Amino acid sequence: MKLSFSTLGCPAWSLPRVIDTAGRLGYDGIELRFLEGDDALWARPELVGAGLRDTRARLADAGLLISCVDSRSFFHHPDALARRVAVEEASRVVEVAAALGAPGIRVFGDRVQAGADLESTRGFITDALAELRDRARPAGVEIWLETHGDFAPGAATRQVLDCVGDGTGAIWDPANAFSEFGETPEDGARALGSTVRHVHMKDVRRPSPPAFPWTPVLPGEGEFPGERVLSLLRSTGYTGWVSFEWEKRWHPEIAEPEVALPHFLRWAAERLREPPPPSAAPRSFVCGRLAVEVFPTRPEMGRAAAAFVSAHIRRLVAGDGHAAVIFASAPSQNEFLAALRADPAIPWPKVTAFHLDEYVGVAADHPASFRRFLTDRLFDHVPVGAFHGLDGQAPDLAAECARYTALLPRAVPGLAILGIGENGHLAFIDPPVCDFFEPATVRVVELDAVCRNQQVHDGSFASLGEVPRTALSLTIPFLLSVPRAVAIVPGPAKRGAIQAALDGPVTRVCPASILRRHPAATLFLDEDSASGLSPRS
Repeated sequence: MKLSFSTLGCPAWSLPRVIDTAGRLGYDGIELRFLEGDDALWARPELVGAGLRDTRARLADAGLLISCVDSRSFFHHPDALARRVAVEEASRVVEVAAALGAPGIRVFGDRVQAGADLESTRGFITDALAELRDRARPAGVEIWLETHGDFAPGAATRQVLDCVGDGTGAIWDPANAFSEFGETPEDGARALGSTVRHVHMKDVRRPSPPAFPWTPVLPGEGEFPGERVLSLLRSTGYTGWVSFEWEKRWHPEIAEPEVALPHFLRWAAERLREPPPPSAAPRSFVCGRLAVEVFPTRPEMGRAAAAFVSAHIRRLVAGDGHAAVIFASAPSQNEFLAALRADPAIPWPKVTAFHLDEYVGVAADHPASFRRFLTDRLFDHVPVGAFHGLDGQAPDLAAECARYTALLPRAVPGLAILGIGENGHLAFIDPPVCDFFEPATVRVVELDAVCRNQQVHDGSFASLGEVPRTALSLTIPFLLSVPRAVAIVPGPAKRGAIQAALDGPVTRVCPASILRRHPAATLFLDEDSASGLSPRS
C-alpha cells in the first residue's frame, strides 16, 4: 500500500510546500484538492505550461506521485445544465490528471435532490460517469466515484459502478458510511469488492448532542475503526493508495496540517509495517517511515545490525523455507559481516545471496571486486546456498543486466542490506544518475567524482586514475520494492551524507533520502556518522 494525503488538509498551502512536506514526512504521493485556497485546479499556474513542467520536475526530484486529482463535480443535479457544467469541469480535471500521470480523478454522486428520487438520481450519475469515462479513456485516466452522501454505503456505489462498467472505480471512504449509515468496514469492503481503486482514511467522533456530520479527529482518537480497514486491505492484497483526508477546509477549527499530516503518517506506517524486534540502541528515532538506531561505536553497531539481520533471515526461512538476501560490499560493512558470519543460528544453506553492484572491467578475483569482498568476508566462512554475482567483465553488459534481472524475481529477495555513500548514493546510484522512477532493475551507471574518490579513501584503489568510471548497479525502485531493508552506515566520513539523508529534503541530490519512504527499513548508525544530525525529541 502507498500513502498519500489530500490537500483538503492544507488548503492554503502552495504546491512547492505540499511537495516538500510530503517528501520530508515519508509520503509516497499527493492527492490534489486545493492549492492556495483554489479548487479550480485546471487553471492553476503550477499546472499549466511552464508551471506544469516545473511541477513535474519537482515531483520527479522528490520521488513523489500524484495519487488522484479531485474534482468538485457532483452529478446528482436534476437540472441537466448543472450536470453539464459538472461534466465539463471534471473533463478539465481529467486533463490535469493526465498531465501529472495520476491514475484517476474523484467525482461525487452524492444526494437525492428535491424533485428527484433515488432511481432518477442514479440515472443522472451513471449517464455522467459513462460520458466522462469515454472522454477520459484516451488519456488513460479512470473516473472514481467517492462513497459519499446517499451513495456512501458500499452497495449503493457498487450498483452505480456496475451500470457503467470498465474505466470507473470507487474511492472508498469507509468513515462516511460508518458515521451516517452504521456500515462496518467489512460490509463496505465486501460490497465494493474489486471496484476499490483508492481509499480515503480519516477518523471521526460522534458529537454531543448527536448530529451529522461527525467531528473529524486525528487517527486513533475517534470512534472509527481505521486499523480494521488497513487489516482488510492487507488481507485482500490491496496495493493501491491509502490517502489521508483531513477536512481542514471544511472544519478550520481542527488541528493544523503541521500536526495532522505527520500524525497520520506515523499512525499508518506503524500499523502497516511488521513490528521490529525490541531495540537495543541507546538512541533511536523515526524519520519519515525510516527507523534509525544509533550506537556508541562501530563494533556495537555492527553486532546489533547482525543480530537484526540474523533474526529476519530466520523468520524468512521459517515462513517460506528459504531466504533471498541482497548484500552491500564496502568497508562500512566489516563489523557487521564479522558478527554475521559468527552467528551459528543462521540457516545458511537455505539462503540465496545477491549483491548491489560491481565495477565494469573488474575481475571476480581483483582485490577491489565486490564479489571478492563478500566472498573473503562472508561466503568463504559460511555454507551459503548460492551466491549470484554481477559479472563486471561480461562482454555484453546489457545482457548481463538482463541475466541478473531475471534471477532476482525467481528468488524473491526479502531483505536488502545497504550502505550509503559519501555522496548519498545507494548501491552505485550516484546523484547525477539517480532516478526514483527508473524502470530497470539493473543498469550500467557512470560513477561521479565523489564516489570514485571514496573508493580511494576506502583503500580499494591506490589512485583515482585506477577507479573504474562505470559500474553495474541495482536501481533504487527495485531496492524500495524489497520488503525489508537494513542500511549500515558508520564513520565520520558519512556524517554529511546522513545529515542530508535525514535532515534535508527527499531529493535525487541525495539518493539515500528516499529511504525515509521505505515501508520497513532500519538505519544503523554509530555516533560518528550520526553526530551531524539535528536534535530529535
